[in-house]
Amino acid sequence: MRTKTLIICFGPLGRLLNAFCASARLREAFPEDQLVLLTDPALVGLATKSPWFDDIISADLAAADTNFSTLAKVLKKSKFDKIIDLERSDRTANLFASFGLFAPKFAGSASRAKWSINEDNQHPVDADDRLLDIIGVPPSKVDLSVGPDFSWLLRLAGKTPSLQPEYFGLKGDYILLNLGRLDSNDGWPAAAYQTLAGHILNSNTMLAITGGIKARDLARPLLRNYPKIKDLCARADPFQLTALGAKAKGVVGIADGILHLCGAGAGRCISLHGSAANAKQTGIRVPNAMSIISEPLENLSADDLLKAMKMFGAF
Repeated sequence: MRTKTLIICFGPLGRLLNAFCASARLREAFPEDQLVLLTDPALVGLATKSPWFDDIISADLAAADTNFSTLAKVLKKSKFDKIIDLERSDRTANLFASFGLFAPKFAGSASRAKWSINEDNQHPVDADDRLLDIIGVPPSKVDLSVGPDFSWLLRLAGKTPSLQPEYFGLKGDYILLNLGRLDSNDGWPAAAYQTLAGHILNSNTMLAITGGIKARDLARPLLRNYPKIKDLCARADPFQLTALGAKAKGVVGIADGILHLCGAGAGRCISLHGSAANAKQTGIRVPNAMSIISEPLENLSADDLLKAMKMFGAF
């Protein structure tokens, strides 16, 4: 009998990418089951292209008018056999509580869940894997140390003009530098970005910066001082980022969903972390990945990072 399973992961981007490991294991174990993903509207485009889900449902839990009871009623009508919460946050616990006494079998960290785990500061990929063990999902052949399979993203690139480096003015060797937020405790100082950018450009290697809207404060002075930098912040979609990363000499920067995408097919990916705990929980799971830990991150100099990039072959 075909089982209908709801997988919950609203994001952010990096969390959804890590959740693809568990999604692949579920699809591998139960190829005939119906797997439905509940996620944020901003992530639907990426999730729809992935090979694991039969359907995608979206809901904006950050919206002021979001009603958990209404969403629970809609989900009840779909008659899911079980719900697997790969987010395990307060908001997904509230959603589960809204199902009332007759909720589907639930796996996560919410109270009354049939299958429950404590994160214990694990990497999300490892925590998801442990949850599936508890549920009784057969083991997967996936190597968790290299994270989710992104080959489907790379295949989508093909020869589409907008997914080629030349579309963004990148020719020859180039490096992708992923910016953090200026107000982030896990960020790298603006002066360090300036120094690193200067070294890269002076070596006749092209440089492109990536990041979301919140990286704009760091991007502006870089672009003002180094007009040759290609600005991709909030301008490249997930498919473009993956394609560009695959052809980059190296990908380096703050460990978030954008760096994860850029590093998916990259030859070298270096993530920066302000503590060992941060590296353990947010380290980029892709082949050829390297984590640099400096407690605090502001103590990591641009010169030391450049040396690491050269030793790792990312520069």
